[in-house]
Amino acid sequence: MKVLFLPLITALTSCVLFLHTPLMVAPGWTAEPVEYYDAAYIMAFADTLFHQGHHYRTIMEYERFIYFYPKHPEVPKAQFTIACAMKSTGHYAPALELFASLAKEHEGTHYGIEALVQVAEIFYLMHDYPSALKHYKGFLLQYPQHQLAEKARDAIEEIEK
Repeated sequence: MKVLFLPLITALTSCVLFLHTPLMVAPGWTAEPVEYYDAAYIMAFADTLFHQGHHYRTIMEYERFIYFYPKHPEVPKAQFTIACAMKSTGHYAPALELFASLAKEHEGTHYGIEALVQVAEIFYLMHDYPSALKHYKGFLLQYPQHQLAEKARDAIEEIEK
């Protein structure tokens, strides 16, 4: 009886462990933890990437943020930083398009106003000086007392030389 009982217990223990193992391992191995989908976590990670100069990964993380949280109040910041990362990597055309869109959609807000200056700056970087001049002057007409007005005046002076 003792000889039959020991293998039976061993077999039952093995079956129980085998059946419970996927339940214990599955969350850690098959799915991302919930914090990887948390808005604050994604934004903090993307911000860190941007400040460390990893612009391509920054764009991917901010796009992931926008995908998961399209109605989040930080979406304009994410779009603005995507455009800044594109500008930093020399992708002027898509950055210009995104900055122009931000300036139009968020007119009068922090990101909308800064996007106006960025549009002019990208034209300057693309050596389209007439367009840059037009946009810098347009910015000064709308926001003559803004903290970026001095930067715009300096750029206009540089272009007109």
